[in-house]
Amino acid sequence: MNNPRDLSRLLLEPSGPVADFNPNPNDSCFCGSGKTFNNCCGSTEAVRPPPFGLFMFENYLDSGYVKDLVAYADQREGEPLMVIDNEASTPDNIVRVADQRRITERVDLGERRPEIRELVKNIFVDLADKCIGCTLDWFEAPDLMRYHEGGYYVRHADSENMDVKTKTWSKVIDRDLSLLIYLNDDFEGGELSFYKFNYQVWPRAGGVAMFPSDHRYLHQAEKVTKGRRYAIVSWASVRGIRKIAAKPPEPAIMVK
Repeated sequence: MNNPRDLSRLLLEPSGPVADFNPNPNDSCFCGSGKTFNNCCGSTEAVRPPPFGLFMFENYLDSGYVKDLVAYADQREGEPLMVIDNEASTPDNIVRVADQRRITERVDLGERRPEIRELVKNIFVDLADKCIGCTLDWFEAPDLMRYHEGGYYVRHADSENMDVKTKTWSKVIDRDLSLLIYLNDDFEGGELSFYKFNYQVWPRAGGVAMFPSDHRYLHQAEKVTKGRRYAIVSWASVRGIRKIAAKPPEPAIMVK
């Protein structure tokens, strides 16, 4: 549909606050296809390709390997995950707080932490090159997230916050690409919803999703209604994209 290497369309690099992404259904699609938004990335068709910028890969990881990771995670302790405090945070000091907007927990990776970091590094580097043709500066140390029944994460952008008064978005953390690695699918609910695109992803064990971290890709982890959902998450900074902080976030892993 489009040239996937067109970074100007994929990676947002604003010099200041930007207006909310809310395209008119009859306007030309932002992806450059020449179609209208409602007949392209904003279509409501139940079966269609992912919207521009959302890269999906089923069976990226071996089924036996992800089952082993789930079995390991089932035996590990977890701690509640938090959200970024919009008012207290600055680009060089991200403050996180407990909040009902996010009901999930981080699994203690224990002795497998180095293995998971290397896995995420390899996937991120591979997909950034294949899908967009870009090089990464760093990626954030990955988290293995566990959603029990009733767990969810309300709609959010991974790198930006909205000023509700002006309806504009500003980058608050140096994230350009988001990565999700799904480890299981033996649960109900827990879909990944991209509301701006009328698009929903049903997680599949061994599947991977990568997309830009800005507000166009506002997303939500829907409530798990049965079972437990496991996913590894990380975010990366693309080389050549302007940084807003003086140094990489903590913890960040440099990509050589």
